[in-house]
Amino acid sequence: MSQTYPKRVRLRTRRQYQRVSYHCEKFLGNWILLDYRSNRNGITRLGITVTKRFGKAHDRNRFKRLVREAFRRLLNQMPPGIDINVKPRTQAKEAKLVDILQELMQFVEKFNHASGGH
Repeated sequence: MSQTYPKRVRLRTRRQYQRVSYHCEKFLGNWILLDYRSNRNGITRLGITVTKRFGKAHDRNRFKRLVREAFRRLLNQMPPGIDINVKPRTQAKEAKLVDILQELMQFVEKFNHASGGH
């Protein structure tokens, strides 16, 4: 299992984020909100959006670290060819890595079930 987070699995440009936010499907968990949409390159990419309204910089950075780590751990199980943008819900400041991992797993299971298995 790879422990890296290379550039090819990240959403990096404004245009990529906008493409995900328009005509996307949503997954709502207790800690996170996911916007997702298929892409043409066959690689699953992650974007994280945390506004100042969420809290101070250390809170926002902690949330991003947790999401990146959870994504890294589940990258091999993620469905191929989708762009995902993760946003925190209000109570996400109290979230632990286990909570984020659990919700990403629920998303993967829901996605695979909806697409007829993987």
